[in-house]
Parts: sequence; C-alpha cells; structure tokens
Amino acid sequence: MQEIYADLHIHIGRAGERPVKITASPQLTLENIIFKTAPLKGLHMVAVVDAGSLAVSQEIEILLEGGKLREIPQGGLLADNGVVLILASECECREGVHLISYLPDLISLKDWQKHLQSRVTNLTLSTQRVDMGFIDILYLCRDLDGIFCPAHVFTPHKGTYGAWTDRLRPRLSQAFELVRVIELGLSADTYMADLLKETAHFSLLSNSDAHSLPNIGREFNLLQVPEKSFADLKNCLKGNGESRIIANYGLDPRMGKYHRSYCPDCDHITDATAPVRACCICGSSNIVMGVYDRIMEIKDDQPCPPEVRPHYHYRVPLSQIPGVGIKTYQKLLSTGSSEIEILEKMPGGEIALLAGQDIADTILAMRMGRLDIDAGGGGKYGKVKKNHRRH
Repeated sequence: MQEIYADLHIHIGRAGERPVKITASPQLTLENIIFKTAPLKGLHMVAVVDAGSLAVSQEIEILLEGGKLREIPQGGLLADNGVVLILASECECREGVHLISYLPDLISLKDWQKHLQSRVTNLTLSTQRVDMGFIDILYLCRDLDGIFCPAHVFTPHKGTYGAWTDRLRPRLSQAFELVRVIELGLSADTYMADLLKETAHFSLLSNSDAHSLPNIGREFNLLQVPEKSFADLKNCLKGNGESRIIANYGLDPRMGKYHRSYCPDCDHITDATAPVRACCICGSSNIVMGVYDRIMEIKDDQPCPPEVRPHYHYRVPLSQIPGVGIKTYQKLLSTGSSEIEILEKMPGGEIALLAGQDIADTILAMRMGRLDIDAGGGGKYGKVKKNHRRH
C-alpha cells in the first residue's frame, strides 16, 4: 500500500490553441498541469474534468503518441514523471447541477463523447449543459465502469444540495445506492456535510476546482491505495478492502466565496445567525444563499455521521499565507520541497530560517487547528487575518 495526494477536479483553459473553460486561465493546459504544477504542488494524481472535450482528448492522444503518457492496464494514464492522470468529464444535467464522471480509459471516454455528441451544443467547451437528467448521467457513468460524483454539492451555483434538492434519496429512489461519493466544494467541510444524515452513505472529496495553475492543490485528498490507477481509486472511494481516503485537506469553509449569505443590493456578507434569507442591513430578500446558511436550513435535527470519517484538515495555500510574497514563496520552494511538503512536513525552524518566524508560526498554527478568517460570500473569497490566533 502507498499514500498519495490527489486533486480530482481541475479544469483546462486551452487545448490545441482552442479555448475549453472560458473562465479559466489559458495557461491551464494539460502539459502545464501534469509536468509543471502537479510536481510543484506535491500531487501524485490529478483528474482533468474537461477530458470529454474533443480538443482535450485529442491533446491526450498526442501526448500518448509522443510517449509522455502511457495507459495503465488498471485504468488511468501514467506520465513519464510519475504523475497519474485520471480522465473525467464535468457536465450540467437537466436539473441544473454539475456532475463529474471519472472514466477508466480512452475507450470509455470515446464512448462517453459519442453518447453526448448529440446532447450538447458544443463538445469542445467545458461543463456543457447536457440534454440528460441526473439519473441518466448516473446510469451512463455506471455502464462505462466510471465513478459518479456530484460536484461542489452545497454551493448555490449548480450544487446538488445548494441549488436543487434538500435530499437526494427521494429524488433518486433505488438509484441513490449507486452514488458513492460527493464533492464538498470550497465553502463546506466534512463536519458541515455530516449534518445531513444521508451523507453518511457517501465518501467525501475535497478538490480544488482549479481555474488557474496556482489554485491547483488548494484542496486535495490523501489516499491509501495499492497502486496509482483508476481501479484502485475506484476501490478507495468505495471503501473496498484496504484502499481508503485517509484525510481531506481543504480551505477553511469561511474562506470559500459562497460560505455565508450575501446581499448584492448593499454588498453585505452576513455574519448573523444562520440561516439568513433576508439582508439584515437593507431588508432585501434578493439574497445569494450561503453554503453554511443552506446547510443550517436543511440539516437534520439529529444527524448521524458515520462511525469512521477521514479527518478534515484546514489548510491555506502557501501563496495565501500572510507575509508570503513572490520572493518568499520562491525561497521556500528552492529547497526542492513541494508546497504540500512545506505546509505539512517542513520543520518550523527551517521555515523560520527561510521565511521568518511569523510565517513559520502561522503555518504551525494552521497545522494544529484553524486560523482567524474574514468570511467570504457572494463570490468573494474569505481571507486569513494577519493577526491570527489558533483555535
């Protein structure tokens, strides 16, 4: 068995000189993700959720032909630097929520594309609206031996619980049993998710949903698997055998841009007792419902979390630690350590020598608990307070 770090939700900005994710950086290319940023961050496995794009799949085939990638018999693609690429496609179903389908190989990816070809407007672009329902996509993913995962489930923007339903089980009936994993999203954590009884059925993922290279790995998962392959990832997410999710690492939910309810009329992020559905400043009901507020609204009176749930570690990306500018960031990385190694394993004394005692104290405090955060909402990310204290 081995322990690996995985970020399983990364977008592509451009492929073959064509735009894929319009809102993503053009620097977000397959080669930059696999060969530049994944090693820099310390990731062993990455999933590109725009592999269903014709432009992206064509670029994958070029990398295979050039020997930079090779197919793994148990699924997934191995880069010559050791990083494993998982093929995935994020799409929007008729119900208006985002769903990720992780697929084992190029054959299943091409079958996926054939099925969607007549059901989307443009198969080159990312996260297209598909003329299929939630259950239809779930069954298609199952038939292709994939892993089905509702994305950023609590967000007001296309999240299953945030934008569609209070509970999945009555919506899906018997098909509910086929959903084994959900993605938390940047504004939620394990403990918030477990306020709903039905989430005890799911494994939980914390992924970056990166739209730029620096944001890759801002959330990630620590997995225990026999080998780095799709089959072992699938067993891990299902909890089969000794494969398992050891821990989730992610932003403090208060740093998420949809954490609390937001009033666009007076530009106010609420700090009132949740749930907040009307602005306490101007009285407007034109509210963007926050993730925390939504969960407080639909939570069970007596939640029943599973007996064993991987621990959620609150983390801030290295570049967002107060006091870490470009020079300090480069000095820390010049040691040859990855970002994850610096944040998780580098001794405090070594950090202090390279970056100063204040930065070392902040990183050590973060490892031990939660930093003080000015909460985000309404599309604005929260920030770490400079004068932090540990909770």
